[in-house]
Amino acid sequence: MRCTTEEKRHLKRRAAADKISVSELLRGALGLIKTSRRRTTPQVDPQLVTALSRIGTNLNQIARAVNAAQAAGDMRQVDGLQLLAELIGIERQMAALLASHHQQDASHAD
Repeated sequence: MRCTTEEKRHLKRRAAADKISVSELLRGALGLIKTSRRRTTPQVDPQLVTALSRIGTNLNQIARAVNAAQAAGDMRQVDGLQLLAELIGIERQMAALLASHHQQDASHAD
């Protein structure tokens, strides 16, 4: 394919902006491949990651306890009320984190 120098620069800029090669850009434009746009990785608050990690650890501990009791064939070992209380606590933590995150996003948008 022939193009002017300016057209070539434009193609290179557009491909770079989409984080793909010029060849991928052209094949996609011709309908030869289905193009997929790569999304940029969002910046995440390290405190949010730490809080989510703690919650994930709690969930894993609960899952291990339930799985161990199930494998032993004795679900009576699992205190259903305690399990429910723990899950409700985790749900509340998640809701609080989400609300906090939304508040931070709103304050950064101003």
